Amino acid sequence: MNNVNTEGCALIETDKDHLTLTTDDGKDLLCSIVGIFRTPEQSYIVLIPEDGSTQGKGYLMRFALTDDGMPDLAAIEDDAEYTKASDIFLSLTGRIHIEEE
Repeated sequence: MNNVNTEGCALIETDKDHLTLTTDDGKDLLCSIVGIFRTPEQSYIVLIPEDGSTQGKGYLMRFALTDDGMPDLAAIEDDAEYTKASDIFLSLTGRIHIEEE
């Protein structure tokens, strides 16, 4: 996390505090929204499942809104992108490190 460049990065305010995430196996998982933030390249969201299934570990995902205002989430496949986004989130919020599932 040393020397994290947060230029052009910012937290995004939301009036929502929960989101239902549909897993790859079709299960709906109610999650608390820990934070949404943008970088110059991409926006991201951090979620924690409410059922405790991840033992406090969060999901860090790409985030966008569709034309009708619905969230569009995508997994981060690149380890370098995940690490960079996680470090930026930590720098912006002072929160603990996000562990990848």
